[in-house]
Amino acid sequence: MTAAQILQEIKALPQRERTQVVEQALRQLTVEERKPFERLIRRLQYPDVPESFWEGVEDHEDGRTVDMETALKETPSGRK
Repeated sequence: MTAAQILQEIKALPQRERTQVVEQALRQLTVEERKPFERLIRRLQYPDVPESFWEGVEDHEDGRTVDMETALKETPSGRK
């Protein structure tokens, strides 16, 4: 069965069963594979939150942070 055929089958399912298919598919992914989906869902749940906020949250989640003293005293690499 091709991916296109599977997608057609999923579209034909009732909403509740489609949800179950998506949930089961996401459970098969690793934590790293799931991360983009979780971030997309979070944005969809809170559409009024600015993108810059989500970028900051994701920087923190991914460990791209510096302590406050460094941030106040040094120019970040890549910026002049």
